Amino acid sequence: MSDFKPSDQLTRESGAPYDDAAYPPESETSREGLVSFFSSNEREGQWHLPRHFRALAVLGNVELDLRDAVIGIGVSHIEAVAVLGNIEITIPPDVAVETDGDSLFGSFVVKYKGNASPGAASGLRMVRITGTAYAASIEITVKGPDEGMFKRLRKMNLKRTLAAGEYSE
Repeated sequence: MSDFKPSDQLTRESGAPYDDAAYPPESETSREGLVSFFSSNEREGQWHLPRHFRALAVLGNVELDLRDAVIGIGVSHIEAVAVLGNIEITIPPDVAVETDGDSLFGSFVVKYKGNASPGAASGLRMVRITGTAYAASIEITVKGPDEGMFKRLRKMNLKRTLAAGEYSE
C-alpha cells in the first residue's frame, strides 16, 4: 500500500512547486485544537496547520492567523464552534476557502480584504471551515500581510526622504 494519495501524484506531475520538507506527513498532522472557556487563545506566526483542527470558544475568544502557517497541499478542515464567544480566522489569499456554517442569534461571515478574491487561490491548498455560532460570532477573513504595516513603512520612508531633502514633487 502506498503512502501517497492520488492527489499527491497529480500535484507532482503538474509541475507545481512542491517542497516535501515544508509539508509534514499525514501522521504528524493528525488532530489538534484550541479550547477557550472564559479565556482567550491565539495561534499565529509559523506553525503547522493539521489536517483536522477544532476551535471551541465558550464565553471566550479564539484567534487563528494562518498567513505564516504551513498549510499542506490538499484539504485541511477547521471545525469552529462558538457559544457566547468569538472565533476569528485569517487566511492568506493564495489558499482556497470553503465554508459551511450556521448561526443562532449570532453570525458566521466570510470577508475578502485587499486584493483577495474567491477565485484568486490556486486550489492546491484548501481550508474547509465548518461550524456553528450560538449567540456568538465566527469570522473568516481572507487577506494578505497586515496592510497597516505597509502604510507605516511608507510613512517612515517618506519621513526619511523629507529629512534628507531628497523629496520633490
